[in-house]
Amino acid sequence: MLSKPNLPDQCILDVLIAAYGIAPTVLEFLPIGNDSRAWSYRLEAGTTRYFAKLRRGELKQAALLVPQTLQRLGIEPVVAPLPTLAGGLSAPVDDAFSLILYPFVLGRSAWDKPLEPAQWRAWGEIVRAIHNAPVSSQLAQVVEREVFALKWLPNIARVERAMRKGSFKSQAAKRFAMIWQEQSDEIALCKERFCALGERLAKEAPPFVICHADIHTANLLVSDEVGLKIVDWDEVLLAPIERDLMFFLGDGHSPQSEVAFMAGYGDCHIDRAAIAYYRYDWTLQEFADYGERVFFTSDLGEQELALALREFEKLFAPGDVVQRAQAAFARIHD
Repeated sequence: MLSKPNLPDQCILDVLIAAYGIAPTVLEFLPIGNDSRAWSYRLEAGTTRYFAKLRRGELKQAALLVPQTLQRLGIEPVVAPLPTLAGGLSAPVDDAFSLILYPFVLGRSAWDKPLEPAQWRAWGEIVRAIHNAPVSSQLAQVVEREVFALKWLPNIARVERAMRKGSFKSQAAKRFAMIWQEQSDEIALCKERFCALGERLAKEAPPFVICHADIHTANLLVSDEVGLKIVDWDEVLLAPIERDLMFFLGDGHSPQSEVAFMAGYGDCHIDRAAIAYYRYDWTLQEFADYGERVFFTSDLGEQELALALREFEKLFAPGDVVQRAQAAFARIHD
């Protein structure tokens, strides 16, 4: 989030001392990320630096246990949460929030600067290692499984009901409803194809593996000291490999980058229908997320509302997610 949460810094400092035994001399809010339920901080304690994430609402245990497990399996590029003094992987803050502490990785996001071919290949090797990781009985109990053609539709219906009422709490909401109406045919087609492809995959589901499920370039850190690091496991899912591979195939990267990534990933069968399904899954997720921010998130400031509106409108731009979903659908029978 771009703005600080409605929570005094002292509450965070108190939890760091009590739960982690850390007394920071620096606690710096970082205006980064696009998650309306999460806030980021950098902290220093002596000569050690940490990255802290503050989350509002229910915390998915899988987002903590999966990276910890993968790191223990020797997949070092995975950034896992640090344990509390009691051995937990998070600590409650003021009832409404949870705090997760990570080692601080000094580097840049791959979103900010193009990767070299060798780095694309290394990324492919890392993703393959994640997909090959065994799923323990503990993880199987806490990690959500893909449920085809059901997600996002209730969220979108809720947003559409809010728009039909015609009483808008902000100019952003009014403009959002106008764009939705202008794009109503395209939105309807996205929903239709999402459902049809999902029903098809549900009948003959490919094997499920551990998927990061949000493994785009913004969640890859490039460090001169420690190489590539994968962060932000909030959406982790047991799903077909295409759930992750759709971020690399037909996602706007150069052909050379795709080739390098797949050279690292190795041989596999790629289901084009699954790639198209996940393109539409991502598109509907974006529709729902930005709609819920504009209509149902009460503590967003004008800056965050304006950003949500801009990002929603951009979804329909040439080369963005709607067009990429269309292109993936057209390639199913190539």
